Amino acid sequence: MEANSSVITEFENLFRNKLKLNNCRLIKKKQENNYQITTPAKDIFLMYWSEFPQVNLIYQPIGIRTQQTLVYERAIRSHITSCLSSIQAQAQV
Repeated sequence: MEANSSVITEFENLFRNKLKLNNCRLIKKKQENNYQITTPAKDIFLMYWSEFPQVNLIYQPIGIRTQQTLVYERAIRSHITSCLSSIQAQAQV
């Protein structure tokens, strides 16, 4: 899949909307293709990619990693997969 700016913008918008369902915030970092995700429990995840659509998600160890952190991580990973699948399906049409 070609990673042009419109595809990345569409991914970002879809992903931001999905995160709102979990009351999470998506913050675009200064570095290109780097984002910070903050959960209501103040957990921080970093999302980035070198080659879109291979998106990486890393937990930023700020505090104690709790069971709730794992729940948010699973939800965020699921949202990433869902958004990428949606974009890829639209690209095939």
